[in-house]
Amino acid sequence: MGQRDDLPNQPEASAQDPAAMLKELRQDLEQFRQQIAGQLVQEIDQLQVRKSRLMQDIEQLETDYEALQADYQSLQANKQVALSKQQQAQQQVWAKRLAQTLASHLQNQLAQSLYTGPLDSGDRSSSASLSPAAGHMTHNIHQLLTSLDSSLSSTLQSLQQDLNSYQSSLNRQIGRMHSLEQQGEVILDALVGRLNQQLQQQISELPATADTYPSASRAQPETTVLPSRQPTVNSRQMSQSVEPTLQQFSRFQKGLALIFMSTLALSFHNVLVQIIGRGAQLFGWLAIDQILPLNVPSALMLLFFRMLVVLPMLGLIAQQLYPPVWKELSQFLEGRDRRSFLQVIGSGFFLFMSQILMYKAIPEIGSGVAVTLLFMYPLVTVPLAWFLFGDRPTALRGMVMVAIAMGIFMVSWPTISSYLSAGGNISPWGIGAALLASVAFALYLIAMQISFRRLHPIPVTLLQFTTVLVLAGTVVTALSISQTLGMPLLGAQLEPPVNASALMVSVLLLGVFTLVGYLFNNYGVRLMGAAKASIVAASGPVMTAVLAAIITPGAQTNLELIEWIGILLVTLGVAALSFERITNTKKPAPTRLSART
Repeated sequence: MGQRDDLPNQPEASAQDPAAMLKELRQDLEQFRQQIAGQLVQEIDQLQVRKSRLMQDIEQLETDYEALQADYQSLQANKQVALSKQQQAQQQVWAKRLAQTLASHLQNQLAQSLYTGPLDSGDRSSSASLSPAAGHMTHNIHQLLTSLDSSLSSTLQSLQQDLNSYQSSLNRQIGRMHSLEQQGEVILDALVGRLNQQLQQQISELPATADTYPSASRAQPETTVLPSRQPTVNSRQMSQSVEPTLQQFSRFQKGLALIFMSTLALSFHNVLVQIIGRGAQLFGWLAIDQILPLNVPSALMLLFFRMLVVLPMLGLIAQQLYPPVWKELSQFLEGRDRRSFLQVIGSGFFLFMSQILMYKAIPEIGSGVAVTLLFMYPLVTVPLAWFLFGDRPTALRGMVMVAIAMGIFMVSWPTISSYLSAGGNISPWGIGAALLASVAFALYLIAMQISFRRLHPIPVTLLQFTTVLVLAGTVVTALSISQTLGMPLLGAQLEPPVNASALMVSVLLLGVFTLVGYLFNNYGVRLMGAAKASIVAASGPVMTAVLAAIITPGAQTNLELIEWIGILLVTLGVAALSFERITNTKKPAPTRLSART
């Protein structure tokens, strides 16, 4: 019986053990949560300190830049005054020296002429002695004046040479100061731009990490509500730890889809330009005649109509993309920074030239080949970035430039060889127009990179599209007036459309494709980043060539094997440059921050 009385105590002891274990587990989880929270708070504090240091560095750089600019302006203002005073003082010194030299020279000559004259004895008559002395005196005075004239002319020539040498040296020094000022401005702009990019990257990373902190802290109490279900607690912890990764992956997938659709829309735009300027047989059975012969004036008119569609639609949605767009535009236009204004207008001009040349090239050589030649722009942007921003090319960039050059040669060679051979009916001027469009597009990218340092991309894009619209409208108006007066400009005339209704529908589709490509690219860059988005956008030549071969099969779109290899080389080269930009943005950032700290 004694043993039976002791039996109920054993379940109670065994029941106390899980409670103690659960209590210890709760304590461990609480300590772990406190440690993680403390580490996260320390990291936030460190990031805030780095942010404040970066802000102080930027303010200090801006202050130094303003001080340098003020010193330069004061130096420019005082330079002319100091130079004029110095010249006056030197002229006075030279005049005094010249007067002293002339006086001493005259004194010596007069003394010699007075005391060396031939005088006879006093017995001779005065009339007989004065006439030879007067003649000799006249001869001496004439010689004196001649020597004085020669010495004065030589002195003036030497003075003129000295003045010319001083002026040339001053001009060289002023030119050197001006070049140093420009280099300093470029270096300061690049430094401030990089600091702003680092600061924006740190600020953009702070909210994302801060949003994960509350979710982690809220997940801990949920795991302790039902202590008897330990497997359920572990599954929730695992799912909540994986959730941010899944969200990030879903954002990347959305951005990838948007960038792909943006590239697809722009490829459809290029194929549609080919159909407008040349006509096609859609999918091999639906024949479409030429809608508008795309010479230079007609290309200008098509671009003008397209901008009439795109610009109002972009103006309507600009505030949704970037709320302070109109305020920033008004401040920029009312400001006195003429240099920044000219940079934005210049980027719009280069975009205008690139679009016109592409509209000229696509009907002649095909949309796939023309877009591939347009992607030659790294051959221009890489040396320009080295010259303007000090971005020295790496070995990878050198190999990429060689690959792009080989691809351009492979794409262009069949067209050139068919023109050189008998019966070639493809004009090489289309290749020249596409290459010039690539150069203009490279200058547009460089000018746009400088403009984005002072303005958000949305206001810059509005100003660029407005510039394109104004330039196209002005040139089209001038061409129409000159054609009406019987004096056509540019050696060509504005061709009337073959089908006006088809042209209106085509212009509307061009505007829609342009706007869709721009919007999808904007949102895709926000989701996956500009560098990763540029890798996807590098597939533009391949996508355009494939769409052109499918939608408009024909002799112009059925490319040879060497052309496909060239298109792939150019695409891979541009994608490699974008991939290098990703690796460069990931690697240098920690070293720069540690150097600051």
